[in-house]
Amino acid sequence: MESNMMKVDSEKIKEVLRHHNELTQQIHNQVIDIRKKIDEVEQQSLEMASYPKIDLSATGSGSGIHKDLADVYLNYQRLVKTQERELTDEMLTLIASARGIHRLYLCFQSLSGDEYNIIYQLYVQGKLYKAVEEETGLNHRRFEEKRKQAIRDIQQLYESDLTNAQIVSRHKKIINKEIKPGNEEYQQMTLTDILNIGNGEKDG
Repeated sequence: MESNMMKVDSEKIKEVLRHHNELTQQIHNQVIDIRKKIDEVEQQSLEMASYPKIDLSATGSGSGIHKDLADVYLNYQRLVKTQERELTDEMLTLIASARGIHRLYLCFQSLSGDEYNIIYQLYVQGKLYKAVEEETGLNHRRFEEKRKQAIRDIQQLYESDLTNAQIVSRHKKIINKEIKPGNEEYQQMTLTDILNIGNGEKDG
């Protein structure tokens, strides 16, 4: 089960939807670059280990060349280890960010009806607000209600205890319910319905 430790606000949601592909590609490039750096540092560690051993006991006595060389050797070893640890931490941070972006996009994909269309056109396609509003045929107040509700739904689903797999599974059930044969009336499900489906899966 994924551990969702992150919170998200409306501005972050809009940013991710506007730049989803760029953010995903950027993180991918950064991870590849850091992986190469880690390989380089690991190679440096191996080369250091292959050097003839220095009698490090000399570091505790005198202040001659032998001691100075041992001190430099130790400091460099520490530097290499620190670099390796910091690069690994940075990669873990990037992976966590990638997971967050992926989860948020899944939550967006779980929207349906007007809410999905409004958010898709405004933030994924980048259409002008007025143009999208006119295309929906909704009055301004109703349009804003649906836009804000869609953002809230994404936020609440993102911050819920549902796993990504449960979010996807729940969405499939919603689609099946909406297009059930013989059911011509569109059924709009609330976020409570959504979370109840997911919680039912967790309990089962």
